[in-house]
Amino acid sequence: MKLLRSTFLAFCMVSSASGFAPLISSKSSSINDIKRHQQSTITISTGNIAPISSTSLFVGIHEQPASSVSEDDIRKETMFIQVRKEVGTAKEYLNWLVEECGSSGSSDDDDSTTKEGEGITFADVIADKAAAGEVELFGGGGDAPSSPSSSSERKETTYVPALRSDLGDTVLLTGTVDATLLNILNNNFFGQDSVPNFEFSSIRALVDDVPAAKKKAISREARYGGLLDKLVIEPSSGDLPSGEELAGVSSWIVQLDGATADNTATTLSKIAELAEGSAELNNLIVMVSGTTSTEGWDAVEAASADGDAFKCTLLSVGELYDATEEKGGFYHIGLAVGEEENASMPPRLSRKKAYQLLAHALALDSTANRALAACEYSATVVEAIGAPYAEGEFAVRDDDGNEVVDEFRDIKMESRVIQAMRETGFTQVMELDVLVDKGLAGYKEYIANPPNKENAFAARRTARDEEDEKIMAILDAEIAASDARKKDEAEKQKTIETEGIAKEWAIKEYSLRMIGGDLDDSIGEEDFMASIWDEALAEGERTYERINSEEYIKEQERVEKSKVNLENKLFWDGMPPVLRKKREKMVEKVKRQYMDLLSEEDLERIILNDD
Repeated sequence: MKLLRSTFLAFCMVSSASGFAPLISSKSSSINDIKRHQQSTITISTGNIAPISSTSLFVGIHEQPASSVSEDDIRKETMFIQVRKEVGTAKEYLNWLVEECGSSGSSDDDDSTTKEGEGITFADVIADKAAAGEVELFGGGGDAPSSPSSSSERKETTYVPALRSDLGDTVLLTGTVDATLLNILNNNFFGQDSVPNFEFSSIRALVDDVPAAKKKAISREARYGGLLDKLVIEPSSGDLPSGEELAGVSSWIVQLDGATADNTATTLSKIAELAEGSAELNNLIVMVSGTTSTEGWDAVEAASADGDAFKCTLLSVGELYDATEEKGGFYHIGLAVGEEENASMPPRLSRKKAYQLLAHALALDSTANRALAACEYSATVVEAIGAPYAEGEFAVRDDDGNEVVDEFRDIKMESRVIQAMRETGFTQVMELDVLVDKGLAGYKEYIANPPNKENAFAARRTARDEEDEKIMAILDAEIAASDARKKDEAEKQKTIETEGIAKEWAIKEYSLRMIGGDLDDSIGEEDFMASIWDEALAEGERTYERINSEEYIKEQERVEKSKVNLENKLFWDGMPPVLRKKREKMVEKVKRQYMDLLSEEDLERIILNDD
């Protein structure tokens, strides 16, 4: 019983908050938070307040005076409802992105599509799906991969980010062997969102102290996830790998300590030379910690030749710290704007989040050839974004009554998108792609110019719609072919039966005419049939149409029914004379013997049974 009580209490206390939904006021006590959450389920009306419980958890039947619900509680509830509306608008934006991604993601190179004139059948479609593992016993789903490129259904219903296709099978790490980064690159651990294009067969790391690096990198997750089969930790020849050490590497991840800007700029120039001199390198991503400066990155961008030589990405994360507990985390990531312009944002980020962003940025095509900066917002900003946009009834006004511009509006809008993505079930890769590729500008454009939903739905044809139409066309073609075959078979059967009837009519007509003397004895039956065959066929068609008409069928049913009824009668019209006379004698005999003992009904039953 104690366990049940504690579980119920814990459920009530945590149901109003989540890792990504900050409370409206972080200064309120826990009891006030519980009250606000409980009041969110009550329809608040200023005219008539519904009776509520007098207990702290609002459990019971005791009435409470209306004055217990203060104006401040009502305003908090109104603000909470407004925030949920703003999150709902962000979800509509995400749905629009999903629709846009689904329509653009379904291209002509989809394996499930077919061309006209290939003669594919519905059975072929089912066979292809079964071979791909998409259909199992009783119509269940198979073990087909869930990657966006293998399922048209996923293209329609899930946001599909553009992924890099040239990551290769070997990735080199310089300056870090973080376990979080290694587990994501391994892409084979239970409970972790898989990255569709991470198929590395070799993960190499160059470090100064190999034993210490192995002790740090080899964890329980590494052993269970198969990381040890891919990971190779080698001693480095210097701060950066040599040209020989870069041989065979298709993706390169570098971490730099940006405490000294001059050293960072120099190191970035050396990285640019190494990357430019490697013929096999396709992707380079550099994470600079301790600063948000982008000094020296222009050399790497120049060496990449706008992505023609290799794709490059810079991620500035500020100071890294070890988080003491797992949180949902509200962070900002976007184009790096420079340290002086970014002074209002503390350059600080948890180590785990930084390495997650680093790994996922390598997977996305939207991060290619970009300099990005990521950091967490301060507690003051997190508290401020819990309130609605400062406009309308929630606007802040100056002494003259004019609305004050909401300095946190952009941050609030970004937080609504992040909260909507996490409530909708976006993976971290999807979340990062939306924030980097579309960004706040895309959401603002959606708010300013919302799409015409009716026209968008009418004009957009998803891959699933096209596939369904093709399957329906196949079914219609097979149905038409089946109907044509049945019609041909019916015509052939009609011809056979008509000719049979015509033959019988001709034989009968030959016999009647021979008996009547209308034919010469020298005329044979076959000659006679050949001479009147057209007439016989006409008679056969008339007879066939008559015996297959509804009137004839109904008449036959009435005749069969009357036969059954006649079997239960003693006498009836058209009865054979011999049978009638026999039954009359039996009736007279029975009457004489049992006239005084039996009724007429009994006599009739006895006679019918003796018959």
